[in-house]
This record gives sequence, C-alpha cells and structure tokens, in this order.
Amino acid sequence: MRVHQSETVAIVGAGPYGLSLAAHLDALGIPYHIFGQPMRPWRDNMPPGMLLKSDGESSSLSDPDHGFPIERFYKDMGQPFHAQAPIPVETFIAYGQAFQRRFVPTVDTREVVAIAHDDPGFVVRTADGDLIRAGKVVLAVGIAPFSYIPPALSELPPDLVTHASAYGPVSDFRGRAVAVVGSGASAIDLVIALHGHGADVQIVSRRREIPFQTEPSGEAPGLLSRVLWPGSGIGSGWKLKFCAELPGCFQTLPERTRIRVAQTYLGPAPGWFTRERVLGHIPVQYGVTPEEAVPRNDRVELRLRTEDGSTRRMLADHVIAATGYRIDVRRFGFLSSSLMNAIRTSALAPSLSRGFETSVPGLYVIGPAALMSFGPVMRFVFGADFAARRVSARLGIPQARSRSKAQGRRVRRRIGDVQPTDAGGLIRGL
Repeated sequence: MRVHQSETVAIVGAGPYGLSLAAHLDALGIPYHIFGQPMRPWRDNMPPGMLLKSDGESSSLSDPDHGFPIERFYKDMGQPFHAQAPIPVETFIAYGQAFQRRFVPTVDTREVVAIAHDDPGFVVRTADGDLIRAGKVVLAVGIAPFSYIPPALSELPPDLVTHASAYGPVSDFRGRAVAVVGSGASAIDLVIALHGHGADVQIVSRRREIPFQTEPSGEAPGLLSRVLWPGSGIGSGWKLKFCAELPGCFQTLPERTRIRVAQTYLGPAPGWFTRERVLGHIPVQYGVTPEEAVPRNDRVELRLRTEDGSTRRMLADHVIAATGYRIDVRRFGFLSSSLMNAIRTSALAPSLSRGFETSVPGLYVIGPAALMSFGPVMRFVFGADFAARRVSARLGIPQARSRSKAQGRRVRRRIGDVQPTDAGGLIRGL
C-alpha cells in the first residue's frame, strides 16, 4: 500500500536512539523510514576493547514491552550477566545489531546528504540522489557530528591532527609518537588502545589529576545510604536521579538552569576500571594547555602553557584532540539553510518542546543533541527509553485522530444507510 507523505516518519540515524524510536513506531503502526548503518558510530568510532561507562542494567535499548534488554541478550548468548558490571563495546554493538534484526528489520543504509522543507512535510535526499518524502523527520545522529577541536589545534593539517571520535582501530599508530590532548573518558579509552597497539603515547591534560570515577564498593547500600544517595541509571545522588528519571520535568526548568546543568553535570570522567591501566604505565603532562601547534618536518611541535604561566614544548608525530563535543545546530550539515535558520536554539543547541519537536513543525531531535532541553540523561543509552516513548506518543496523536475520524465517517455512513424502522440493522450498523 502506498504510504502518504503526511503519514511517514523519516528517522536519520540507526544508533540506540534511532533504533529504539523505530521499534516504538512500529508497535504503534506508524509508517517510518530509518536511515543509517546500524550501530555504525559504535562499530567504527570506538576504541576496540573499550568498556562502556554505563553499567549493565543501564545499557539497554528500548522496545515497547521491555522484551529485549541487554540482560536477555546475555542469556541468549549463554553468558553471565552482572547488572553493575561495565559492558564491553563489542558486546554492546552485537546487542544493538541483534535488537535491530528483531525490531527494525528494514533499514536504509544510505547516507542522508540533504533535508529540505517540502510543505506540508519534508524531502530527504540520499547520497545516490534518491528523494524520499516524509511528513515528519526525527534527527537521531548521535554525538559524532559535534566533535570539537580547540583553536590552538584546529589550524593543523588533517594528517597531523584528528579528533578522538575518528577512532576505531588505532593500529596505524604503532611505533609513532602520539599526543592525546584531554583526560576525559574518550581520551583515556583511546590512550589505552594506543598503548596496547605499540604507540608511544602521552596524555596532555589541563587538570592536575585525571578524574577517574570512584570504584563501586560491591556491597549493597544500606537503607540510609539509599535514602541519602539514591542510585539511578546515570549515577548516584538526588540530582542525578532527578535528571535520569524526570527529563520531562527537567525540560520545564528555566533555560539558564538547564544550560548550567547540561554543561557541568556528569563531566567526562574516565571509568574507574581504567585507572590501573593508565597510572604508572602512560606518561601524563598535568596542568598544561596547548597554546600553539606548529608543523615541523612532518611532525607537530606543541607549545604548552603551564598553570604558572611558563611554557614548555613537546614534539609528536600526531595529535589527537580528545576535547569533547559542542552541540551546535550548524553542525547538522544536511539541513537546508532555511531549515537550519528556522530552528530556535538554546546555547546553540536546538530548543525543543515537551515532545522533542524543534521550532520547525514536524522536525524532531533526540539523543545527545537534545541535551540542553532534556538534560544529561540524553548523553547516555539510558535516555533512549524516555525519548522513544515520548516522541512515538507525540507522533501517534495524529494517527489516532485520523483513525478516529475515519471510524466516525464509517459509522455515519452505516447509520445513514439504515432505514429508521430497521432497528436490528441499526444495531448491527453500530
């Protein structure tokens, strides 16, 4: 059956958020078209051997009946599952792909290169020039488009500097001197992978120490501890519990508060389980900030500013900027300029309604790009359940209204065909 433009939802991105939303839309009978290679950023842009910061019980994709959590995947594979244990990235990728095969069997793996308004909906263009019309569009592009390289490094040619989000495999750096700028989770995961593949790697950190997470005690917390310091899907404490379990309430906070919390809560602390693999094994330059980077005979000379104002220099074959991400609607490179300019922003991120809709009717954003509206939980897989349920419910409202109107028309037609004296027919018609 031909799907009308006004009924189709285009989902751009086939990671945890996009796949979760597709599973919910399918259950509601809402036609959708999802683009992207399933779990590709996790497969191609995460260091091999990495462990997720989220523990096992917080790392499930969302289906409507909670029928396929990651614990179920472990059991299907015949492996023991520990709720508090971190998940290897390879296992998480396999789980995401199994989720896709089960709930979202049809995925368009082509790249989306352009989206434009096409009243009353949108037109999506793929890399091969095909055009797909949709009434609604949901952007679930993850975090990779928003990688940030600071000005001191950004003028280097691409063969001398890259962002941490570009890796993946790191075997090409064997025997080369690599400076990793940053000391957050992505930096440490990458440094461990580089060190394991024979690179001569150093950490360049503006901090005085690396902010590793605190190792869990392994003991069940007592009643008082649970009351004063309750757990949640993204960490412990009442503030994080609020952010994790009430993102809809977070969205109603004053804009200034939302921005402050989004920018300061849950910084990029490396997992506690990485400490022993870094300290004492990999050199760290503490309390320094890159001030200038200059190419020198196919290498990079970094000038580092110390806390006391002095400078020091170091040479590297390559610099990797593990310097985080900055959400910016201008980085949605496939949006037409008119769409991009029409999106109302909050600290350059899209400002979203309670249903994750932008100021452009019919255009939605979920995942990390929803951070400024719905809070820190959007950085985590744990937030996919809330986003998928909220957006699918919002997209299902027109469907329900349409079905209700159609049913009403059918009932009226049937009543109109019944003669007033035909009571039996009237009952059957209703």
